[in-house]
Amino acid sequence: MKTFLLGSIALAALIGTSPAMAADMAVKAPVVAPQFNWSGFYLGAHAGYGWGNADVALVPGPGWALFGNPATDPQYLIANGSATLKSSGALGGLQAGYNIQRANVVFGVEADFSWADISANRNTGVVNPPPGALIAPRNFTETDKLDWLATVRGRVGVPVQNLLLYLTGGLAVGRHEFSQTIVFPGGPGNANFGSVSATKAGWTVGGGLEYALSRNWTAKAEYLYVDLGTVSAFADSATAPGLGLSNVSSSKLTLNILRAGFNYKFDASGPVVAKY
Repeated sequence: MKTFLLGSIALAALIGTSPAMAADMAVKAPVVAPQFNWSGFYLGAHAGYGWGNADVALVPGPGWALFGNPATDPQYLIANGSATLKSSGALGGLQAGYNIQRANVVFGVEADFSWADISANRNTGVVNPPPGALIAPRNFTETDKLDWLATVRGRVGVPVQNLLLYLTGGLAVGRHEFSQTIVFPGGPGNANFGSVSATKAGWTVGGGLEYALSRNWTAKAEYLYVDLGTVSAFADSATAPGLGLSNVSSSKLTLNILRAGFNYKFDASGPVVAKY
């Protein structure tokens, strides 16, 4: 009987405490997962590769009409009848930016500077005119180079846990060098040489992704399309200057750029907490 009474008392105590235990379980906090906080200032470095087109054009002086019609015979003026130089090469540099995260959207601005060696060069050999043309055979040598590139861009992106997918666009500025030499090896020995080195402003647009490796470190990869506009160079005849045998050569540079890099984010705040 004593054993039965003790067992009954223990069972009653267990039943009495069960509602309290259930209530305690019901008010426990839901499961939470930390999410990277993209807000803050950052510095970083990048490296990549660029390729594109330098579209070459040549406007002849009035004296060229003595040797044919450049308007209807463009092969007289453009090397091998092609108006495009294929540029390519490496670039690398530094970037800095600032992000503000508002719920599920990240707004930011980024500026960067890249040292570049994106270039093209061509020597065509002798280009012969059509039979019966008055113009002499000629040789074209052309070079095109981008020395450096800087951009200032806005960014807007969507964070997915520790990954940021973003679009970007803004101002692009670069140092563009172009030269063209035309030599008449089968003619009177004349040559026209023109060159230009200018800092040009244009525009850029692209997109990329950035991944948080830790609280402060991120890795990024992005694509940019860059249009730096046109540079022009005047070239007069070496043997007959001032007689209208001059020309104006120009190059319009557009580039595709792929680059990757790392950022260090200076941020005193903790992670964004996402509830599920």
